[in-house]
Parts: sequence; C-alpha cells; structure tokens
Amino acid sequence: MNPSVHMDYSKLSIPNISPAIGSGELHPKDTQAWLASLPLADSAATSRRLYKQVFDLNRIELDAKERLELMELYSRPVATTSKALQSSFAHLSLPLAPKAHQLAEFLRQLHNEMAYGYKAVLRDLLSARGKWGRKAAVELAVERAMHQLGEVLLRSYQVYMPYPAGTWREIHALYQLAEEEGFLTEPLSASREDAGETVTVRDTFLRIVLLALCGPYQLPQNECLRVNDFLFNWADKASVKSELGVTDPVGHFLIDLSADSPAMLIPKDVKLKAAPYLRMLSTIGLARTVHELLNQLKNGETADQLNIGSDCVDSGCVDMLRRMVRFWGMAARRQYSRSTKRASQISLCVGLKAVHFFSGGQKPFVPPSVATQAGDAWQGMAVVDSGRELFVDLDGDMAAAEAATPDALAANGEMFRTDRWRIRDESAGGLSLMHIGRGSQVRVGDLLGIQGPDTDVWRVGVARWLKSPATGQLEMGVEMLAPAVVPVAVLPVSGTVSTTFGYEPALRIDTIPALHQPATLLVARGLVAVGQNLDLVDPQALTAPRRVRVLNVIERTGAFEQVVFADVLRS
Repeated sequence: MNPSVHMDYSKLSIPNISPAIGSGELHPKDTQAWLASLPLADSAATSRRLYKQVFDLNRIELDAKERLELMELYSRPVATTSKALQSSFAHLSLPLAPKAHQLAEFLRQLHNEMAYGYKAVLRDLLSARGKWGRKAAVELAVERAMHQLGEVLLRSYQVYMPYPAGTWREIHALYQLAEEEGFLTEPLSASREDAGETVTVRDTFLRIVLLALCGPYQLPQNECLRVNDFLFNWADKASVKSELGVTDPVGHFLIDLSADSPAMLIPKDVKLKAAPYLRMLSTIGLARTVHELLNQLKNGETADQLNIGSDCVDSGCVDMLRRMVRFWGMAARRQYSRSTKRASQISLCVGLKAVHFFSGGQKPFVPPSVATQAGDAWQGMAVVDSGRELFVDLDGDMAAAEAATPDALAANGEMFRTDRWRIRDESAGGLSLMHIGRGSQVRVGDLLGIQGPDTDVWRVGVARWLKSPATGQLEMGVEMLAPAVVPVAVLPVSGTVSTTFGYEPALRIDTIPALHQPATLLVARGLVAVGQNLDLVDPQALTAPRRVRVLNVIERTGAFEQVVFADVLRS
C-alpha cells in the first residue's frame, strides 16, 4: 500500500462523532453474545435493534481494528434480516403507501449505516491513525463499503424509488482507490453466504454497474433481485479498461468515475479522449455468455444445471436473460425526442381485460359459444347492456359499484377502473406520465389503455419503467403500441378441434402500412404458442369465426403477448 495515498474524504459521507451517543456493545465477544440472543425470526424487531447498534457505533470514537471487527460481526445478521424484510414488497402496490415507503426507506438507511461504518474504517486507516493490518483491512473496507452502497441501490430499484444522491460518486471513488493501489482483483472473504467463498472489489463493482445498466426501473417487479443474484455468478464475464477506443459501440459503455451517475451509452458522433476519470466497460463477453445460457435453456437444460444463480423458473429465466441481452448487448437509444407540453390529463386503465372493456364501449365480455359452427352467423357474444354505465372514475368515489347492476356484474365477472394521469412529456413513440394519489396497481410490462380528454378512442401502450419518488407519487414511462385497437375474442384450437379453454378476450391491432407493421393480436401471456391455430371472433362483424395461425411473438411481458397472425385457408 502506497503510504502517500490520501483519499479525498469529501467524496465519502461519514457521520460526525457525537459525545451524546452511548457506547453500546463494543467488545467483539460481547457483541457476538448479543447477536446470538436476537430473535432472528422476528425480522422487523431484530432489524430495528441492529440499526440502533450500528447507528451508535458509527458516531463514537473507536479504533479502526475494533470497528472493522464489529462491522464484520453485524454484516451477516443485517443481510439476513434485510433479505427477510424485502419479501414485504413481493406484491407491492405503486405508488407506495406510507407504511411501505417508510419500510423501504428504513432498509436503505440500514445498509447506508453499514456503509458508514466501513467508510469510517477506511478513513482512519488511510489517515494513518490505524496501524493494524493496514493493507488487508483497507482492501476489506473498500469492498464492504462498496457492497453496502450497492445494497442501497438495490433496495431503491426494488420499490422503484430514485436512488440517493451521492451514491454513485462514492462507489466510483472506492473503485478508483482500489484501482490505483492495485487490489481490484485481490480475493477477499465474501460477506454474503451464497456468494461463494471469495469476492473481489472488481467483481463487486461490475455487479453494481451491470445491474444499473440492466434498466432496473424497466424490469418487472422484483426481477432486479434475480438479476443481482445472477451477477454474483457471472459479472466477471464483463471487463473495465482505461483504453477508450472501440470500433463498434455495441456492448460498450462509458464510465465517468468523477460523476454521480451510472455507466452510460457511448455518445454518438463524439471522439472520446483518454482522461484519468474515464473507463470503458465491455459487456460483450457477458452478452455472449447469456446467449449461450439461453440456447441451453431452450435445448432442455434447467436453470439449476446451468448454475444461473437466480431462483427463477426456467421459462422466467428465458425472459430475464432476453432482457439482459437487450440491455447489455443491444442497448437501444431513444428513437424519438421528448417534447415537453403543457400539463394535460389522460384516463388510463391497466390490463388486457380492462382495455377490452373500455375500448369496446364499456360492454362486458360474454364469450361466444364454443359450439358455434363454422359458417354460421356468430350470435354468441351478444352485448349485455344494462342501460347504465358500469364505471365512474374512481378518483372521485365508488359510484361504479353502485352503478353496476347485478345482471351486468354476473355477465362481466369483474369491475374495471381508470385513473387520471398527468402528461409530463410526450414523443411520437411514448409518454412520460405522473400520478398522485392512491395505488394505481400498475406494474412494468402491463398493458395500458390511454384515452385523451377530447376523444373516445383508446390508444394502447405498455408500461416500460416506473419510479416512485415519494409517498403517493408515481412516474411512468409508456411505449405506445397502437393508436387504436379492436376488442375481439380468441379460442385456441388443436388441429380442427377447439380446446377446452373457451374463448378469451383479445385485442386486434390492424396493419399500419406507414410503419410496415403487420396485423397483430394482444393476448394474455401463455394463452397461445407459435404455430398454433386460433378461432378469432370480431363482435362488430357478426360473422363466423376466422381461423388464423400464430406466426411469431414480437412482444412478451409478464402480463401479455403481442403476436403476428395470418388467416388459415379452410378446405
């Protein structure tokens, strides 16, 4: 270790020493006994006690050796309780309710306090106040502080909260110190039980950077956790170097170690010049590995056999890996520039069935009879019209439940709602929206129906990213799929025989010649397969079902699939 190193502590936030703080448990043996007495089954109570101990520890004067020993003792219990509490967000509703927001903020603060402790160790060692085991201790403190800051980011991603300012600047400063002192690849004991026996600063840095590049605010709920687990096994397939020259920008990203921001796409039409703070991240090796894993999964191998490292089922792993390839291997640039416009509101509904209901004039879905014979006029999807609206905007009150007649509810089986969202900005390809109020029940990948204030037409889009910057506030990025849809019904068939599933609601998007876009169907995920035949019924046409075949899947999310189809000639 170079004794002349003096880190710029202004880049590291560390609490001041407070004489009013009690000493707590300071001897390692006493701390071990105290930790053993904690009720780990009660994660909420244990986490609060751990937080109090670490909070106090970070604000008292303590020898660097003792502080590091204590932080290492707290590391595993904090990881265990944090992991247990994160399950509270398995089915979270956005925007976060006050209690959920409070819990999310607490988890971030818990990991931030852990990072404070390791940064305090680093400060004392580098300022020569700590003489014990300096090199090994510095290496450990850097990796542990970086890991805990990565956990702050991860807890933010999980609940779609913006990450705290300054987090990336500190991660970059820690990486730069390890790089300058030559211990990026020095093996250290892992702080996480399922992360293997050793870890390096480089691998921890790559995991944090790669997760941020994987569009965490664009991932389905909780997938950021699975991607993070995957990266514990595979992050070392990526690399960071000081040379900036690349012949092809695909699979390469720019890291600015002086910035408080994650890696970014290489700027277009800009010749990069070497600088002490610039690094080039290559994800080519990682993207190739993901491609290989995808092919092996498709060939019948399981996620466990491939040591993917994530607890996803095989079909879920396929979708997750496809998203990884898109972000790491083919990161798309925005095709359309955003144009800020005056504040205006739209009505928004969520889910294929809701879009079917509203785009069809608020008429309940009544499946056509499976017994309908080919060539007969279709009579099975007669509209149930109660003469009263089934829905009143729930931002006002619950009048919808009173307006729906028992007959209408029996035919429909469920109620649908709309919410008012404000347009923040808009482009030809999408919208940036904001909602303030109670939970809107929207998730990344949901199908959305959007109706402007001066039209009866419902456009259709998909939720691409979410952020919940504050309690009761939600921001969303929407990619538009079509300016209009036709509500239809589809029935999967096998050969010439109808399946037992019955007709299901679907949405037809007609051909858009100007965009070279073929006719497609929006269907519930898992309903159809490529090569399968469907009976397609249009309630407006009142004709026999069309026999069509699924040619290709062009969009698949956790909620729906968009498939290309063509008519099948009947003999």
